[in-house]
Amino acid sequence: MKKKTSLIILLLAAFSAIMPYVTAAQVSEPAGTVFPEADRLVAKKVLTLLFQEKSKAIQAGRTLSTPEMMLMAAKQLSGTPYVGGTLDSDWKGESLRISLTRTDCILFVETCLCLAQTVQSASRPEDASVECFASNVAAARYRTAAPPYAYSDRIHYTTEWIRLKEGKLLEDVTVALGGVELDHPIFYMSTFSEKYPLLSDTALNPDAKADVARIRKVEAELNRKPMTAITKDKLASALKEVRSGDIICFVSSVEGLDIAHVAIAVQKDGRTCFIHASMNEGKVVTDVKTIFEYVSSRRNLSGIKVVRPL
Repeated sequence: MKKKTSLIILLLAAFSAIMPYVTAAQVSEPAGTVFPEADRLVAKKVLTLLFQEKSKAIQAGRTLSTPEMMLMAAKQLSGTPYVGGTLDSDWKGESLRISLTRTDCILFVETCLCLAQTVQSASRPEDASVECFASNVAAARYRTAAPPYAYSDRIHYTTEWIRLKEGKLLEDVTVALGGVELDHPIFYMSTFSEKYPLLSDTALNPDAKADVARIRKVEAELNRKPMTAITKDKLASALKEVRSGDIICFVSSVEGLDIAHVAIAVQKDGRTCFIHASMNEGKVVTDVKTIFEYVSSRRNLSGIKVVRPL
């Protein structure tokens, strides 16, 4: 039994050595991190469970993929209350805020991805720590390496969130599944900054005008490369190739806006479903509709992007 346990540890160490994530010995939480104890407890619980499942898989002669772990994390967070604009509520200056007791759609997906990545990098239980998780969230959420952060340092557009991780943590398989280029420039946040209190109210954010200017530059850079999407007419065929754990980005038909909603795909009884932080349900749920049904029923959606965690 002792030899078997030692072999598992060696396998975990060898597997983790090739993963591009951080370990406990390398990180501490970024300065100013807001990570309430209730959220820490949830994170620790999920991290522990994922590491246990990873160890069981290795003992059985296989490895768990990041999409598999991500979906496990998503199911553990099922029922978490939905709060729109979670990161902007009670804002007192931009800082790394980590929330697992309430969430919105992109925050939910980001959280599941970072939980999975943290465990993928861990060769020992202590490496699957909340500190490593927090560091991975910071790297996923901000384009700057370390605080202090401005509001415009946060990655607001899902398109940018995907592109910055392409080939490292994520693979955009949209075109491979039949996606096409769209004539759909991105400009919503800078053009309609009045819809965002932190971009329009200088009493809340004294740097609001500067943030709008920076976001406009981000939009211009994003528009150097066309958006891609699987349009509604090609959706049925493409969904046959979607896997559980894929990130589904619902493409907006609203001018200037790239992505309207984000979820995680679940293959269930031959149906391509999804788990998401639902505004209508007020919590994280596996939707009763399939992805096809959801997209087909909404005029504000033109299709989907499919992004695969590596």
